[in-house]
Amino acid sequence: MFDGLEPEDPRQVGRYRIVARIGAGGMGQVYLGRSPGGRPVALKVVRPELARDMDFRRRFVREVTAARRVNGAFTAGVVDAEPDGSPAWLATVYVSGVSLGEAVARHGPWQTEHVLALGAGLAEALEAIHAAGVVHRDLKPSNVLLAPDGPRVIDFGISTASEASALTHTGMTIGTPGFMSPEQLTGRSVGPASDVFALGAVLAHTAAGIGPFGTGTPHALHFRAVYEEPDLDALPPELRRIVAACLAKEPDQRPTVTDLLHRMTTSGEGNTAEATPLLTEPGWMPDEVDRLVRAKAATPLPRNPAPAPAPAPAPAPAAAPTPTAPDIPAAPHGATPEPVQMPAAPATPAATGTSPATAPALHDAPTRTTDHAAQSPGDPTPTLSRRSVLLAVTGTAATAGLTVAVWKTTDRGSGSAGSPSALQPSARKPTRTTAPPAPRKPGQKIWSFQTDDKVKTKPTIANGVVYFGSNDNNVYALDAATGKMHWSLDTGSVVYSSSVVVGDLLYVGTYLNGLYAVDAATGKRRWVFGDGSIFSSPVVVDDVVYVGSSNGHFYAVDAVTGKQKWSFRCRKNGDVTEAPVVVNGVVYFGSDDDHLYALDAETGKRRWAFPVLDGVNSAPVMADGLVYVSSSRLYAVNAATGKQRWSRAGAKYKNSVAGNRALLSPTVADGVVYVGDSIEYLFALDAATGRKRWAFETESSVFAAAAVADGVVYVPSADSNLYAVDARTGKKRWAFHTGDDLESSPTVAGDVLYVGSNDQALYAIRI
Repeated sequence: MFDGLEPEDPRQVGRYRIVARIGAGGMGQVYLGRSPGGRPVALKVVRPELARDMDFRRRFVREVTAARRVNGAFTAGVVDAEPDGSPAWLATVYVSGVSLGEAVARHGPWQTEHVLALGAGLAEALEAIHAAGVVHRDLKPSNVLLAPDGPRVIDFGISTASEASALTHTGMTIGTPGFMSPEQLTGRSVGPASDVFALGAVLAHTAAGIGPFGTGTPHALHFRAVYEEPDLDALPPELRRIVAACLAKEPDQRPTVTDLLHRMTTSGEGNTAEATPLLTEPGWMPDEVDRLVRAKAATPLPRNPAPAPAPAPAPAPAAAPTPTAPDIPAAPHGATPEPVQMPAAPATPAATGTSPATAPALHDAPTRTTDHAAQSPGDPTPTLSRRSVLLAVTGTAATAGLTVAVWKTTDRGSGSAGSPSALQPSARKPTRTTAPPAPRKPGQKIWSFQTDDKVKTKPTIANGVVYFGSNDNNVYALDAATGKMHWSLDTGSVVYSSSVVVGDLLYVGTYLNGLYAVDAATGKRRWVFGDGSIFSSPVVVDDVVYVGSSNGHFYAVDAVTGKQKWSFRCRKNGDVTEAPVVVNGVVYFGSDDDHLYALDAETGKRRWAFPVLDGVNSAPVMADGLVYVSSSRLYAVNAATGKQRWSRAGAKYKNSVAGNRALLSPTVADGVVYVGDSIEYLFALDAATGRKRWAFETESSVFAAAAVADGVVYVPSADSNLYAVDARTGKKRWAFHTGDDLESSPTVAGDVLYVGSNDQALYAIRI
């Protein structure tokens, strides 16, 4: 359940002896601490660069003061703090339990009586939090820990005092896709009603095994939360009414937590007795979850730090066992979907102390911090690598979560579109450089570059330069060997699109300000096309830029002049948020209108349209005459005819009528499709048949496409780890841990891998 201490970790903070690492986040490191009397606490130490910001420190003091007023039975409260200390820190009650996300992922949805009992505990926790003037802002399954005597809400200590917030002041957005309220997503005032919305989403997730806004990219989840009604069909009527009230779009239409507490603790006749199981007695959780929770609670905690490792070089790490998975049933037989005729016109794995789970079967149908090591003379210069898919937009879906009270510090994204007037390259330079020892083995960091917000885009390497965008509105150009910044360009809008470099120009899309063409050497803007949202990463072929938009159109643009050549309108104005593929004069792309399209690249005329379920949530991938694209299923489609070759659904949620886990972001290499699911696995499938070869288990969702090089699959996971997995066996070779979720596809160039993290950094890692 814990990691050993690193040499740079403190051994004493305040009156607490540091015993082990629990986790890390954008604001700092979380440790298991022991008081002088031996009491365990989750001790959270703020990053030094944040602590040196006096405005941050003043606000942090106010937030800690407010959080210390919270004293609810179902909260993991703040027990001690020194916000003016060096380092600044706070300590919370340590809860040795299982996260709600992990419990649902492992044992499936809960019955109504158990959901209502959980909801009563969470409502009471929110009552205590709101009474102290605190708004949580990030209530989700991984921030709910299950203990034998009830749930515990964690992480409210850094969420915000309602009148001012260190996090929002520094440009960070708190929240998780699928659980954030419409007012959070649209920049309106956030109050206690926002937590009620999140509570409704948590209860729906617990009852159905899937959130009320489904699965897919964060952009798709955000859109549904703001504009579409939740899918509550899997919920029983009594629970559906409560959840629907919580998920009202307008804050003033939602019930208060006090009202919710009354609804969830009374029967239909208004009697409180026996309406829900008592949280202080056995039976309030499903039996299998109760056994899991009690086993975790009985596990002894470390009392002293683990001994320091021997100075001798460690042997190569042993490969992790491959999860055992049942064979995939044969593909269903029957009618092949016909093209739709349309008018012409997107751990170190965190050890949980449990045995590896059996892998599910698949079912048919302005401060910059740069640290680097000098590149040795024998190191090859990184070269241009293949492009992959555009990743999720803001936030991160967390389902598994840690099994202890972890300070998951915040999602750190920016909800601001920025100033559209600031469109010229920035002169900002890194202010601090540190040099760790040169890496000597795969999986070690060479350098990292810190931005001001999440890095979700796939890096592009060209001519020894790394190009990437950040949610802080900037496109960056760094020296690939050292991580030193050449230039940055403020686009005035979040950059969700990956960049592509052709000749002397870089092309990149922005959230609000259209498609940019930029001088790759200087960062000077050449031209801008459109003025709307370009989530789709552009593709350039024969001096034409092909790119999708959130206005329901797909465009072909002259790469030199920025003039439109043609446009294609999708049905129902479906968004195109993922990168296209252009092969042999045909453009393939997916749309939120539930279709995969093939267009003539010269004219924009439709060749065929293939219907998919629930909107396309990945970029298409082309190999050996087949186009692979994921939705709620993974499809293999004949590129010439638009006929389905095969399709696969993800593993079914255990004991649930909610359907299957979504499959996301495929990568194809050497006859194998590598595809992640929305819970915790990467699958290797035979590209010709869809038959499963192996499954690799992570601790959370695999949203982004993997990279494959030299027989190794590099897997980014929402558990904050990048895994290196043997492509033949599915066994782990090593893992690199970052400070937050990974929603960026990695790029391999030579013996270096580049990947972005939600901890606001881009990493260069030896492979």
